[in-house]
Order: sequence, then structure tokens, then C-alpha cells
Amino acid sequence: MMKSAKTCHSLFDDISGVILAGGQSRRMGRDKATLEIGGTSLFETIVDVFANLFASTLIAGDRLDLARPGLPAFADEFPGSALGGLYTGLKHAGTPYIFVTACDMPFVDAALIRSLAEKRHRYDVVLPQTPAGLEPLFACYSKNCLEVMHRQLESGNFRILDIYPQLKVRIVAENELPDDWQKALTNINTPQDYSRLQKEKP
Repeated sequence: MMKSAKTCHSLFDDISGVILAGGQSRRMGRDKATLEIGGTSLFETIVDVFANLFASTLIAGDRLDLARPGLPAFADEFPGSALGGLYTGLKHAGTPYIFVTACDMPFVDAALIRSLAEKRHRYDVVLPQTPAGLEPLFACYSKNCLEVMHRQLESGNFRILDIYPQLKVRIVAENELPDDWQKALTNINTPQDYSRLQKEKP
């Protein structure tokens, strides 16, 4: 049975969880949100993790097929980009902050989310940096970002990293992240990625 995304025991009452699900999944060739690992879809795994952390969760993207009571979906005002999805989620959130993740992450981890969310005070953005670079789609954003995001989207610039110089950003280095962060930040982009992860033990 599908669960509501709301909980009365959330750790972060001033943060809404946002699941980015508006992409086209072109490289995958099928909807990544509904892919299953261990018998559970990537989307439902994220919903379950968020339900224990945040006061509410919403979907950024025109996904009425995934929405349900307590888990609304909002079509992107600026479709076709991750920045547009971030803007949509932040605009419709009823809290000062959001924590965002893409829908193609099978091992979203509460400990990693907490380690980032706990650093949100006095910052507009909190995001991890690993040897692979910054992770803007697994991060915490404040409502203060909305004006900067809107201005950049209106100009036709959809590059998320370009908003950061205009905001107060807290970059969380690899040595500040909890153990097993590598697994938590895994995502699925291709059929080959999916096949490999299906064969691995959870």
C-alpha cells in the first residue's frame, strides 16, 4: 500500500523534501523513478526516507502518476532543466528550506541527508563536494534562492552552478561526510548502471 509522505515525527520541521521527477530519462530509455531495486521503486525508497526526516514532501515535475494525498506534484514553470525543477520545488514548498534529490538515486541515506541539513542555518545552499565534483541535486536550498533562480531561468541560463556566486553557500567536504557517502550518492543513468546495481547485494 502506498504511504503518505507526511509524518508527525519529522526531524526537520522547517524543511520540505523535494523529489525531482520531471526529466525525460533519455539515456535510460524508460522512467527512472519507477525502476526497482530490491523490489521497491527508486521513488518509493526516497519517499520513505523523506517521510522520517521532513514535515512534508513534494514532487517537482508533472507527475500526477506519482502524486497522491500528502504528496503533491507541481509541473515545472521552466521545464527541461534541473534548475527549473529546483525552482519549482522551492517555490511550492511551505517551509523556509527544501532538501532536494533526483529520482534516480537508489540508496538515498538519512545519515547523509541529516549531515547536510544540520548545516543549513545562515546559508542559502548546503551541498556536498566529492572527488567527482559538487552535488547540486542532493542538497539543501533556502527560499532566499528563489529570486536568483528566477532571474537566471528568465535569462535562459539553466546552469545550476552559476547561481552559487550570488548566494551564501556551504560546501561540505568529503572528510565531513558520514561513512558510505559514495553509495548514498550513486545514481542510475543508463541500462548498464541499472543492470549492475540489480546484481549487487543491498
